[in-house]
Amino acid sequence: MLPKRETTDRLVIHFTGTEPTDFHALLIEHQNRGETELGFHFVIDLDGKLLMGRHQSRIGAHHPDFNANSVGICVIGDRYFIGEDQETALILLMDKLRADYPEAEKVNYVYRVLAARATENIPPSA
Repeated sequence: MLPKRETTDRLVIHFTGTEPTDFHALLIEHQNRGETELGFHFVIDLDGKLLMGRHQSRIGAHHPDFNANSVGICVIGDRYFIGEDQETALILLMDKLRADYPEAEKVNYVYRVLAARATENIPPSA
């Protein structure tokens, strides 16, 4: 069984960019990295459906700097083209998580484009 998270002081929202495009592909990606299950606690698919990943009480596997102290949310798709249903689902989920974890005062946004920029040495303003 995966260890429980002792503190939750932030929520981390990830956007997949163009790939993967669905829950199953995301799960396979995490399993290929050696995870036994999805590292995100929640996934919002392209239709705005909220899907459960790893139990929210467990330590995630979504960002090495924040796994031990955060809830990881993944939104399938590009941050610039988030659908209305996805946006509504994200707002409702964030409201619930803020109620569940009032100490989670920080929110981090992670975009796949940042990894590509770092790899290609493209400045953030480009």
